[in-house]
Order: sequence, then C-alpha cells, then structure tokens
Amino acid sequence: MSRRHPDRPPRPRAAGVPAGSVSQPLPPHPASQAPTGSARTWTAWIQALPWWLQLLGCGLLVAAATATWIWVSAPPIPRPDLASADPLVVLAIEDAEARVRMTPESAEAWGDLGLVLYAQSYGREAVECFRRATALDERTWRWPFFAAAASSHLAPADAVTLMEAAIRRDPKAVWPRLLRAEWLVTLGRGDEARADYESLLAVSPDHARARLGLARLLLASGDADGALTALGTALDHPSTRRAARQFAAQVAARQGNRDEADRLLTAAAALSADVPWSEDPLAAELPLRRVGKRSRIKLVSQMEEAGAVAEADALTRRIEQENPEIYLFVEGRLQLQKGDAAAAEKAFRRAVEFDPRAVEIRFQLGRAIALQGRVADAAEVYRDVLEREPGYGPAWLELGRVLVETDAATAVAALESAVAYMPASDEARMELARARASLPATASPGSPR
Repeated sequence: MSRRHPDRPPRPRAAGVPAGSVSQPLPPHPASQAPTGSARTWTAWIQALPWWLQLLGCGLLVAAATATWIWVSAPPIPRPDLASADPLVVLAIEDAEARVRMTPESAEAWGDLGLVLYAQSYGREAVECFRRATALDERTWRWPFFAAAASSHLAPADAVTLMEAAIRRDPKAVWPRLLRAEWLVTLGRGDEARADYESLLAVSPDHARARLGLARLLLASGDADGALTALGTALDHPSTRRAARQFAAQVAARQGNRDEADRLLTAAAALSADVPWSEDPLAAELPLRRVGKRSRIKLVSQMEEAGAVAEADALTRRIEQENPEIYLFVEGRLQLQKGDAAAAEKAFRRAVEFDPRAVEIRFQLGRAIALQGRVADAAEVYRDVLEREPGYGPAWLELGRVLVETDAATAVAALESAVAYMPASDEARMELARARASLPATASPGSPR
C-alpha cells in the first residue's frame, strides 16, 4: 500500500527505473550542473589561459605550500639574550638567522649561524646550531668538531664525548684528535691523552703542537728526558718555537740546571711571538665572523703581537673616529711599550669610561698600575676583571704575580687558577712553581678572591 502523503505530488522517476523500485535517484541539483556568478567567471578565465600558464600557476601554488610547510615545521632557532649586545653583533646574528630560515635543511646555514654565535661568545646557542648541522650532514667532521669546541668552555667532559663523533667520521683528521688530547690532559685523563697524541703522531710525526703536548704530558709523569726527546720539531716550528724553549727551560730547572734554564728563557724572550696555527679550523673561521668593538680590540692586539705594527696602526686609524675607546686602548699599549706606565694608566682609564664592560681594557689598566708599584690597587683591578669574567686566565696570572711578595698563599691559589684556565701556558706553570717555593713550610694556599 502506498504511503504517499495525499497532498504531495508523486516523485518523478528517472528514465529506466521501474515503478515501485525501492531506491530512485533524484535529479541532479542545479548547483552541480554549472558554476554561477564569480565562480563561473574565474573558471572561464582560468580555462582561457594557455596550458603552460595553468601549469606554472599550479607549480607556484605547490612551491608556496612547500615553503610554508618548511617554515612552520623548521626547528626553533636558538637565540641568546641580545638586549645589551653591540648593534653590529645583533646584525650579524640576525643575518645568519635569516639564512637558516630561508634554507632550514642546509647544514651550511646552521653551521654558519653556529660560527657567528660562537665567535661572539654565545657558546650554548652555538652548540645547538652545530648539533643541527651535524644531523643534516652525516659526512663531514667539521660540525661535530665545532660543537665540541664550543662546548669545551661550558662542559669539558661533554666536549670530549662530542669530539669522538668528529674522530669517527675521519680518524685521520688531525685537529679533532689534537684538541681532544689537550682537553683530556686538563681533565686529568693523561693515559687517554697520551694515546691520542701517539696515534696522531703516527699519522703526522712532525706535528709540532702534538709533540709539545706529548712532551708536557711526559714531564708531568716524571719523564724529563723523554719530554726533551719528544719536543723534536716543536723547537723549530714558527708556531711553537718560543713555547718549546720556555718548556725546555722548565725541564732544565726541574733537573737542577739553573744556568741552562736561564739560557733557554733568554733565547725564548729574543724570539717573536709564536704565530697562530693557520691549519686550525677555529683560527681560520672564528676571526672572520667576529664583529663589534670588543673584537676589534682583540684584533689590534693580535696584529701587534704578530709584529704587524703598520697594519695595526692602519686599522686603528680607520676605527678611532667611531670607537674612541679602541684608540685609547691602543694608545695605552703604546705607552706601556715606551715604558710610560703613568701615561698608559691615563689612557686606559679614559677607555674604560667609554666601555666599562671591556675586561681587556681593565686588564691592561691593572698592568699599568702594577708597573708603577701600586700592588694593592693593581690587585683590586684584577679582582674586578675576574668578577666580570671568572675564566680570564691572564688576570689570574697577573693577580698571582702582584700578590706573591705580600701574600704568597693567596698568590699560589691565583696562579693555580691561571694554570687551570690556561693549561698550555708554561709561563703560568713557572710562576706557580716560584710562588710555591716562596711559601713557608707550614703555609697553605688561601682563596684568591
């Protein structure tokens, strides 16, 4: 029996569907037949375009969608607190960040950002960037090497572990094994360090820095003769010859040969400063990325120490107008070289007024004061430097020197800190030995702070 409502007209049947069929299709809705209004206009316009323009449009849409997905899914970029940073530092970091955002899957972009951050002493953030570069590029040893180097200032034990990844990627690479050996020495893991030095020298037998490092390790273990033999080419290499003679003097002093020790120290003093290692990846990459006022101060100092006085003067003239504290810093150093410590102090004090945060300038101020015999004032300046930067090894060394005559126990503690922060400094080790020799038999080192 039909259940049709008595007032509702019968539903029309589609052609070919028998009467009484359980399921009868409805006619298509008018909206499904053809676009109307603006939709019809856009459809007609698109269909009228040449096929290659339609294809190009689809490609652009896909590219835009892909770029949006990459932008949204890219890992967050580590960013340090730049509230009080030099504007040039901020600009350099922002430029490197922009390259990462444009190419977030590029190991080079992440690695470059890490180098920029590391060069400005933002080690924690740099390590994160180097880890990302390491994950993106599984072949090169450079990124785990830089990650370990940046981590060494924060957690030396972690740095040793990170460096193992660089060594696995290229067991013949010199610098990963060399730096790990040096860090192992500072951690008191001498046997492991010796194995690294010996395996490195098996590949590069004339590597002067490795020879000097092994010699120091042998002397620390009591093998003075072996230490002198291990020096080898380090005595003649331009990057180690001065440090090697200072070390040889230390060995002679330990053997009781005071005349030979003095002869070697005199010979070392007559040599120019050891030149930086051109093969060192850190020395090759970081100076190129240092910006801002503090980096310029360091650059002027490095140029002077390397004997490039004319180049240092030219750089000073270019920047003295925009950074007067740098001009005053260089002026103070020149006055120290002339022997006029009072004039140097005046220049450094004016430089500090322009940049109160610069520990390098304060450190040189302490030197100028110490040369005038004002030991207590110099010690106060060095302590101020160490309050601002506790790991500043040269300040620990100079603090120990100025206190050795008035407070030998505290001087020893300061010099122990100098050796801890500068394990490769034979000068710090010799000063510590002299200070310990001046201690009364019952005295014990006190706190230098």
